Amino acid sequence: MNKRKLIIIIFLVVLAIGVAWYTTTSHPRGIVLTGIVTTDEVIVSPEIQGRLQQLLVKEGDVVTNGELLAVIQPQEQEADVAFYAKNQQQSVSQVAQAEADLENARLVLQREETLYHQDVESEQAYDLARTTYDAAKARVDSLARQTQAAEAQQTKAAVQLGYTTIYSPRDGVVDTRSARQGEVLNPGQPIVTLIDPDDLWVRADVEETYIDRIHLGDKLPVTLPSGARREGTVFFRGVDADYATQRDVSRTKRDIKTFEIRLRCDNRDRSLAVGMTAFVMLPLGHP
Repeated sequence: MNKRKLIIIIFLVVLAIGVAWYTTTSHPRGIVLTGIVTTDEVIVSPEIQGRLQQLLVKEGDVVTNGELLAVIQPQEQEADVAFYAKNQQQSVSQVAQAEADLENARLVLQREETLYHQDVESEQAYDLARTTYDAAKARVDSLARQTQAAEAQQTKAAVQLGYTTIYSPRDGVVDTRSARQGEVLNPGQPIVTLIDPDDLWVRADVEETYIDRIHLGDKLPVTLPSGARREGTVFFRGVDADYATQRDVSRTKRDIKTFEIRLRCDNRDRSLAVGMTAFVMLPLGHP
């Protein structure tokens, strides 16, 4: 009887081991994808060269769309605006004088033409009056074009002056501050980087073996390093495979390729942060 019990016990142990091996090795319930929290960053840069006179924000500050972030030293641009404004005023005065001269030349021409047709004035005097009128008209046209050019220069200078004040292009949080007050900046040089904490997502790479199991709108469990769990919704699935993540040096099988997926999670509690590791559970039931 003891021998029989021993055989039954051994059988049950072997059966349990077999079941455990079958369920954990042959048919895993799911795989864990290691992802990272990321977002689209907005890099705020100057459009002109100049010294950073004021930097009004620091890392972690919450900013709103249109809020003043920084000021480039504006003295050069202010001088340009004043210079071109004066040129424009001078051009307007010159046009007014030229128009007066043109009107006078027109009256002289009209009088000379009348006298010429009455054979009172010579043809030479009439031709002189006519050429004087034509020259006066050409001068008005030339000065009008110069006035338009001066207005364009003044407008350009005003635009350049506007570039000395740098505003936030969106609502967000200052993630990094790349410049310091007093530095001379070049166009396109980063000043601050903004992120939207409500627009974060988890990026993970899925082997091509499993990508057909994932569809837009799928909800997958996401676990943070602290152990906190939340639900993520797939809103992006790559259409092109990335480079192989495992090389097949034996030439007996294909390289393993991956596809990028992105999941959006609720971040109202601000638990997610850019660069944080996040673990995505991908169930391996029947696709």
